[in-house]
Amino acid sequence: MSTVTYSLEEILGQINQKLDNLQKDVTDIKIGQTKLEGDIKVLDERVSGIDKRLDEFNNRFNIMTVGFLSIIGVLVTGVLRTIAKLVFFPNP
Repeated sequence: MSTVTYSLEEILGQINQKLDNLQKDVTDIKIGQTKLEGDIKVLDERVSGIDKRLDEFNNRFNIMTVGFLSIIGVLVTGVLRTIAKLVFFPNP
């Protein structure tokens, strides 16, 4: 049977070293989290800017669509009116 002896100072020194390493890791994680939060804020601002531009584009597209359909409606009405005049009121 063999016995292993450690001094209390060595064990406490190792524990303190591990705690210091853990503290450094926690600090690094906090710094990384802060950077990520800043990046998320920047991305949120960019996304909201893109959303505004898309809304403006949709509004313009809707206006153009309504205008185009109005022109098509006027043309179809004119053609139907001409056909109706020829069918119901032929020239003698």
